[in-house]
Amino acid sequence: MRVQKIILMLFLCVTANLYAQGNAEDSLAALLNNYHTMQAQFTEKTLTSKGEVVASTHGDIAFQRPDLFRWYTILPSRQLIINSGQKLAIYDVDLAQVTYKNVDEQNGATPALLLSGNVAKLKEHYNITACASNIAQCYQLSAKDDNDVFRRLTIRFSNNILKSMVIDNNLDQTTEIQFNKVKMNTTLNPSLFKLNLPSNVDVVQ
Repeated sequence: MRVQKIILMLFLCVTANLYAQGNAEDSLAALLNNYHTMQAQFTEKTLTSKGEVVASTHGDIAFQRPDLFRWYTILPSRQLIINSGQKLAIYDVDLAQVTYKNVDEQNGATPALLLSGNVAKLKEHYNITACASNIAQCYQLSAKDDNDVFRRLTIRFSNNILKSMVIDNNLDQTTEIQFNKVKMNTTLNPSLFKLNLPSNVDVVQ
């Protein structure tokens, strides 16, 4: 009888965890699906495991679902990343160099993938759970593969507005991204997602 009780308790615990995970996945999907377009400013800093800041940047972001994305870093050096749907362009303005990659090569927990609202694709690589805290609208994505570049990501909303992402990588570094002046579901100028390059830019395919 005691063994049966233990088995029953284990079953209930596993069932409860799966239910909670399912709720978190559905809740995150619902939040992300509210975002058809977004513009915001961001600040980003990368810290070591000891909390030492090794890099700090800021810039602006814009995206339009399903697959248009723009990430422009202003300082310390200018870099523009544009996803036009088929190709990902990484333009280092100060180096006068642009690199093109296929969109499907980018499988990590990038802001573009997260904000695409494609929770089904995220679930292929990460377990999605609610944060172990009393912070509402907070979700944690843990990599299923130990060799994944990103081990864990925490994404937080406040009143359905995206506030922050925290990414822990496999080099024991943490990247913290804070969003402010967020504008949701406004009409965006198509030129935001087009790359107009000077003639002197080197192209790397």
